[in-house]
Formats: sequence, C-alpha cells, structure tokens
Amino acid sequence: MQSSLSLSLSPSVALSSFYIHRTETSQVTGQTQSVDPSLHRPSKMKRKREGKEMATAAGTGSSCDGGSGRGYEVFLNFRGPDTRLTIADTLYNNMIRAGIRVFKDNEELRFGEEIGGGLLQAINDCRIYIPIFSKNYASSKWCLRELAHIVELSRDDDEKVILPIFWDVDADDVKLKTKLYQKALRKHKSTSGKDLAKKWKKALREVAKIRGRNLKDHGLHKLTNFVVEEVSNLLWPRQTDMPNHLVGIKDRMDHIMNLLDLGAFDVRFVVIHGMGGIGKTTLAEEVFRQISPQFQGHCCFLKDVRSNDIINLQKKLLSDILNLSWLNPSFIGKEADLIKTRFHGKKVLVVLDDIDGWDQIMRLADEPNRLGGGSRIIVTTRNIEFLVKEGEDDNVPTSNSGQISFYDMPKMNSHDAHQLFCECAKPPPDYMDITIKLINVLGGLPLALKVVGSMLRGRCQSTWEGTLSKLKRVMNKDVKKHLMISYKALELIQQQIYLDIACLFFNKEKTTAVKYWDAIYGYRTEIEVNILKHMSLIKISSDDKLWMHDQLRDLGRNIVDPKNGEIHMRGSRLWSPEDAFPVVQTEMGTKDIVALNLGTPHPNKTYRFKPKQFAGLVNLRFLQLDHGNFEGDFKNVFSELRWLSWSNCPSKFRATNFVLTNLTILMLCGNNVTEDWGGWCQIMV
Repeated sequence: MQSSLSLSLSPSVALSSFYIHRTETSQVTGQTQSVDPSLHRPSKMKRKREGKEMATAAGTGSSCDGGSGRGYEVFLNFRGPDTRLTIADTLYNNMIRAGIRVFKDNEELRFGEEIGGGLLQAINDCRIYIPIFSKNYASSKWCLRELAHIVELSRDDDEKVILPIFWDVDADDVKLKTKLYQKALRKHKSTSGKDLAKKWKKALREVAKIRGRNLKDHGLHKLTNFVVEEVSNLLWPRQTDMPNHLVGIKDRMDHIMNLLDLGAFDVRFVVIHGMGGIGKTTLAEEVFRQISPQFQGHCCFLKDVRSNDIINLQKKLLSDILNLSWLNPSFIGKEADLIKTRFHGKKVLVVLDDIDGWDQIMRLADEPNRLGGGSRIIVTTRNIEFLVKEGEDDNVPTSNSGQISFYDMPKMNSHDAHQLFCECAKPPPDYMDITIKLINVLGGLPLALKVVGSMLRGRCQSTWEGTLSKLKRVMNKDVKKHLMISYKALELIQQQIYLDIACLFFNKEKTTAVKYWDAIYGYRTEIEVNILKHMSLIKISSDDKLWMHDQLRDLGRNIVDPKNGEIHMRGSRLWSPEDAFPVVQTEMGTKDIVALNLGTPHPNKTYRFKPKQFAGLVNLRFLQLDHGNFEGDFKNVFSELRWLSWSNCPSKFRATNFVLTNLTILMLCGNNVTEDWGGWCQIMV
C-alpha cells in the first residue's frame, strides 16, 4: 500500500446629413434637476385620446444626420418668433445633451408651399414629434403643414408618438373652441384654399385631444425636464437592444442593473473588478449606453483614468456634465472646486474606467453625500485593495462605504468564448478542431480571443497551426503587454509570490504555500496573497486552493521562461522538467534559480543526483522530483531549501550529510516511505 506524508516542519511565522440650421449651446447652471417620481421606464407608453388608449412604442429610424449612420429620433414643430429663445432652444439643447438625436426646424427660412427634401426626410424618420403650441402658432403655414403631415404619419404607424406642449395657450384654443386660432385659419382658407384649411383644422383638433404638457402647470425648467425624461423613456426599449458584436454580456448586464437599481433615490457606487482583458470596460460601456438617457445629459464616461492626466479628466467631466467651455480662462485651475460646488445636489451618471486609487474617485466623483439623489457612479478596476476594509479576508469584499457594491467579473464560458472567437476569426467549417484548441490555449479571455481571432481571419490553415504551436510556448505580445500592467504594479515580494503560484502552486493548498513564503520572507505573507486577490490576479477557491486564469498563469510562466522571459526573472523557476532536468544534468545551475521541478526524467531508470550537480544552485528554495535518488555528501548543498516534494522515494537513501536546516515543507510519497526509512535520520535533524 502506497504511503504519503506531508509535513510542515516549522510553525507559521507570526508575523459614451441633414443640416440643422442653428445650434445654440446654453450655459447650464448646476441648479438641482427636478424629478417626477411617477415617471418610470416603460416598455410601451399609452396616451389617451378622449377615452381611447393609443399604445405607442419607439420605432426604428433611418440614417440622414450628417452621415453618422443614425436618423433623427425627435422632431420639434414650433413657431420661431414665439418660442425659439425659450422652450424650443432649451428643450433642444437638453435633448442633445441627453444623447437624443433631435431635429429643430426654423420655419422662417422655409419657402414654397410643400414639404420636401431633407425636411420631409427628417419628419418621416422621427419616432417622436413635439408640437409646441403658442399664441401665433396657427399663423404659420409651415407649422400647420408639418403638423398635418405628422398626424398622417401617426395614423399609419402606431409606433410614432406625438407629445404636444401647450406653451402660452390651452388645449381648448388648439381644439378651436376659442377665437385664438380661428382668425388665422380663416385667412389661410382664403389664401390656401378651403380643403387645405379644413385639413389643418382637423390636425389641430386631433393633436389637441392628446394629453400633453402645459407651461402653467410646471414652469419652464420642470417642463423641459419632464419632456426630456418622457422622451428618453419612450426611446428606451430600442436602446436596450444589444449590439451584434457583444457576446455573453446579457447576464452580466442584468447583475449590474440589479446593483444600480435605477428606481432607488440614493447615491450608488458599483465597482466592476477583474483581471485585465476580461471585459470590464465593454460591460461598463454597454451599461452607460443604456442608462445615460435617463440622466438628461448629466453623464460622462472617463476612459483609462489610470493612464490619463487627472486635470484633463476633470475638464472633460465638467464639459460633459455642465457643458462648460474651457476657453474661459476663469475656469483654469478651479476644476476640483467646480466639481464640488456645481455637482452638489445634481443627479449624475459617471463611469470611471480603469482606476487604481481612492484619490481618483474623490477628485472625479466627489463625496457620495454631495451628489444628488439617484446619482450612479460606475467604477472598473483590476485592483480593489483600496476599496475594501482593512484585513478583509473573504472572497466577497466589503467596502469601507456601505454605498459601494462589488461585481466580480466572471470568466467567459466555453460557449460564449467559441462564439466570440468565431465572430472575430471567421473560421471555415473544416477549421473547427484547431479552433477549439486555440480557444482552450487562450483560456477564454475575451481580449486574447479578439486579438488572436482577428489576426487569423482569412489566413491559411498552416498559419493557424503555426499560431497554435507558438501560443503553447509564448504568449501573444499584445495580450502579454495588457496583462503585464498588473504585474508591474506589484511590489517585489508580491511579484515573487505571483510567479510562485503561476509556476509551482497553481491549484495547490493556500495554507501550505503561505507557510513556505513566511519562512522565506520572515513575516506573515497572507497579506500579500490578499493583495494579489484584490488585484484580480488570483482567486481562492472554496476549498482553500490557489487559482488564477489560464492567461495569468501563462503570463507568469512566460516571465520566467529560460529563453524568452523577462531578463531579471529568466529561468528563475524551472517549472517544466524539460527545462529543469538538463540544468542539473549538465551542472549549469546558477544563483538565479530558486525553484526546480525535476519531474520524472526517465521513468524506467533510477537517476542518482550528485552534490556537484546542485553546487551552483546556492539560492534554491523549492525542489520537486519523482523517482530518483541522492548520492554523495550533500553538506551545505541545500542550505536555502524550504520545500522538498519527493514522490516514489527509493527504499535505500544513499546521500550523506543531507541536512536541510531551513526546510519548512516536506512532502514524501511512495511505498518505501516507512517509519524506518533511511532518510529520516538526516532530513529530520
């Protein structure tokens, strides 16, 4: 019966086309935005026409706006002299800032008697129409022509919505129950004909039946806020569609939306954390795309915070949220103060992508209690060390602030990994076998799948096979460059522990490995392991095993590769017997080697290791072998050794002076390990 022994020899050391005639940018004051609590995100919106409910929902538009590939969504119908400098411009600018594609016509520049060209195209493309009724609205033939056409479109398409605004008139005026519009319509009858005037009257009455917004009920500020939010909610169902190129993101979106809970009025921070290249930014971008319309333009996506100048980021933040122009010299040097004062009480949406310190949050998002109710701050990071409570040991982090929620970005599943790679690489049907092998080598990391897949697209099979062979030995340089960011952010001892896990302790018990590191470094190294965990470089499984993503494991092994590794770490951990055994056999060991895995050199041959083969390995602290034996005088040869793992030990121990003074972990396995085995008397001294 085979016996196995594992000993800890010392205690753990304590220790984001058609020409618009005029665009005006207004200075936003930072005044608190009013919120109508009755407004929620509907899948459909119902408007009543004298008791009859008309279901409406956002439809699709065509491309006609400056070649951007997207058509207008909202059409403003108004009489310029009455409302251009008030409701029309305010509403237009607020919608633009909310990301809504709005067309604002200027009827004063129109000539002729018919709607045509770009104007007709813009009206036809829009999904939402906002007629603004003012005292002299009916005097404009162009306003009435547009209105009649809009009504015809809405009759034929239930997905087109009319949202009337009664500026300085009442619905009864527009229904022609008063004399306000009647004089103008009589004039139109004499100049444009009876039939056309009749058509315009019918359009006015029909739109007036729709329940709209009235200035006297709200005031300008609240009125524009309500309309922008209502339009955003109507457009919402279309904006929740996922772009075709996003794979495996829906479930993750659902998790983030639950954490954000947009219906709640408190201020919330959501931290998306995980290793580099796993898709944190992609997820944050999609969340931002979907929910930003609900923040009426008070939203900003700051990308690559860690690698950008904080002052430039503050300027972009203030420009996006407050629409401030940095050509004004009075703002220079006051960025931080403006964020504190002008953001106070304002409902904002800010995404801070790729941060690595609490100071960045404070300088870009301010204190949570300063922001307006309903504000949401989304953070992406590789490192949550600065966010969790001191001494936090759990795999579920707890923040220093109860307002912060964490989302640990999961590894992409095999089905989604296959779909993403195939979308990028477009492999022919007969490439499926090698496709699966490539996906396995890349470990399902989205960044690696996209980089390598795009590189192989359209290439011949021999190139695919060559790439597979190379990736088994050397990481893709673009993927490595991205992952090295996290490695370089580590302190020296943390780098050493990371390399040990990648090369020696992957899927091994954490507690035992920590005792090994405690013995080497002379203090309790559990804190360093927790830092690696908080930096998304490793995970601790439920059964206390050390685990890391395949690409992070391969990064570590690539760093120490004896031929292609980083110069200062090259060959320091010979984790592969193919590299380790020749070093011992040729007596080429150096002081730079700290770990050897000799494995089983020749399964059918008992190899006897001599002292001179280890003479140059003066800093060796980890040794693992299977079979084999030691022969000769080993006095002072393994003075730095802390870990010895020996499987299938021989019955007769041939070494002398095999004293392992600093040994901490001893693992022996084999049929011959008995109580009277000959090695005990030397190893256990």
